[in-house]
Amino acid sequence: MELIVRPIATDLTYRVLFKTPLLELIKEANRITTISKILKAFQIRLNDIKFNNQAPSDDFMHFSRFYDNTFLDVSFGYEELSAKLRHPQNIEQVKTLFGRLADIISSVASNHQKMIIQRHFETEGNANLYLMSLNPTHPEKFEKFLSDTGVFYTLKIPDHELIIHITLVSSLFVNNGLFLSSEMDFLPNKYDFNTAFKTAIEYNDYIVEGLNLKIKDKL
Repeated sequence: MELIVRPIATDLTYRVLFKTPLLELIKEANRITTISKILKAFQIRLNDIKFNNQAPSDDFMHFSRFYDNTFLDVSFGYEELSAKLRHPQNIEQVKTLFGRLADIISSVASNHQKMIIQRHFETEGNANLYLMSLNPTHPEKFEKFLSDTGVFYTLKIPDHELIIHITLVSSLFVNNGLFLSSEMDFLPNKYDFNTAFKTAIEYNDYIVEGLNLKIKDKL
């Protein structure tokens, strides 16, 4: 069953786990170099960076910034980096902002890259009927109370060392809408950011096509 949908809200997450902790950041001189790169790349002030000695692994440095309606939130630790982007304007903006982070850690070896694409859609058809077509069976005991259903798939793509977890359910925020989440794990990671990003976008399109969703006003 084909369903025409339109994105209402889009959130993306980019996460990198380092092979070894960046213990060199303990030295003040090395921290200054990294901080300088962050300030220049994202055009923020030193006051915008919050330091947290209680969470050195994943949130030693934290900053956020609005780009018009797009919100970027970044956590930088000795062992991992994660960034969230809400309401991006287009795919070029996503690549630019996440790419700036990747440039800062380009010399750091990583064993895991993760990209998550989450979207809420409004639909031009019956979202519940569409979900039922994907998942027509359910436990008999649920028959009396069942009002909705959803699907979860796992794809493994050996050529890219990529595992994708796909969740598609009714949206909690959009009436007669859908929520689609694609979690893409490059593990063990063998790519730089640009290659991983290109691969993730290609398989995101592959997933949408496989689910028979026709997207209007694509990101």
